[in-house]
Amino acid sequence: MLKTRHFIGLLVLGIGFLIKMLFTHLVEYYALVKGISLFFIFVGLAVLLVGVIIRSEEVDKGSFKKDPITYILVSLMQIILVIGITGFAIVLEHFAEGANHQLAKVIIQNSYNETIAVVSEERRVTKVFTTNGYEDFAIFNYQNNFGTLEQQGKKVDGYSREKLLRKSINYDGKRMIPRLDGQQFKIRYSTRFPSMFIVVK
Repeated sequence: MLKTRHFIGLLVLGIGFLIKMLFTHLVEYYALVKGISLFFIFVGLAVLLVGVIIRSEEVDKGSFKKDPITYILVSLMQIILVIGITGFAIVLEHFAEGANHQLAKVIIQNSYNETIAVVSEERRVTKVFTTNGYEDFAIFNYQNNFGTLEQQGKKVDGYSREKLLRKSINYDGKRMIPRLDGQQFKIRYSTRFPSMFIVVK
């Protein structure tokens, strides 16, 4: 039977996952969504595993001088626990981002329009919890079925930039360019949620 603590932990964890899954495609709020999502995921995991965390802190590791082996083993166990929770939170957050891509495909498949989008710039989103502290996006500009201009992004790095470029209308099959600015793409976007789009060949 689930304890109240476990229910609360799973609920908070689920909220963090859903925030990332539903809103991570909104490039203007990407850093905010990522931060809030990770916060909820961390808190949810901490609530779920609070018993394990407390027990690990209660273990008497003594002093390094008297019993160095026990001290090192207990300290190592505590470090592994922290790394494990952090790693699991990051993996879960990445999984939620993948779920967002799958959700977008399903929503677009149900009702969509096709149009031509132009990449206006490559924008660096900073202050995000990553190894580099930033992530790069190609900003796609296109008019939606409501007559308003959408400015949404696709995450890019060295490999995905080249892969994306090959789908560009401007690509001649010969010349590779370092940036995507000014490139045109045929895209398919959701008529219900126009901020969701995919690049088509």
